[in-house]
Amino acid sequence: MRIFVTGASGWIGSAVVPELIDAGHQVVGLARSDASAAALTAAGAEVVRGTVDDLDVLRDAAAASDGVIHLAFKHDIAFSGDFQGAAEADRRAVDALGTALVGTDRPFVIASGVAGLAPGRVSTEQDTATANGSPITIRAATAQAVLDLARQGVRSSVVRLSATCHGDGDNGFMATLVATARAKGVSGYVGDGANRWPAVHRLDAAHLFRLAVEKAPAGSVLH
Repeated sequence: MRIFVTGASGWIGSAVVPELIDAGHQVVGLARSDASAAALTAAGAEVVRGTVDDLDVLRDAAAASDGVIHLAFKHDIAFSGDFQGAAEADRRAVDALGTALVGTDRPFVIASGVAGLAPGRVSTEQDTATANGSPITIRAATAQAVLDLARQGVRSSVVRLSATCHGDGDNGFMATLVATARAKGVSGYVGDGANRWPAVHRLDAAHLFRLAVEKAPAGSVLH
């Protein structure tokens, strides 16, 4: 398959690209900088220059593909205080990609998350985020819009990533906990252990994205 990947040089994308290529797929990656383009070329992918704001570029690349994996998100503005702006830009990008795939029965896989699901119990694929108008529920609405494309001839699916995607080179708290355990033989947690945080290794996440684009039935939610 010829698969268009947005966010292809990012933390998850840089694991998804070799996962796809090793499985025999042809990858076309969206790159917004020279450094990203060079990384994708080195990984064996083709490059389309642009950003998630270039809606015509997204539509054309999706139309020329056999499937799409959408991983890009404006983390830079999201983490600097404008999560809503990032979520709204993501919705516009998703709508552009989805429009190009309507009626094709081609796969369209997006990254979402488990944030906003009911706390205090195990969340399942049947759970949805509570609609409270927060930026998190804007992303949940975007995910639902992708699932709804299943009724318009798109083999759409949503991968809900754990709150932490860790791996080699990660500077987050999962890496800190693992490093502590390796150095000391044990690692701590806060309180009585009831505060639990889901995590997934980025290579396992990449494997799931490949399986989704290859096999997931239309309208699937995958944790």
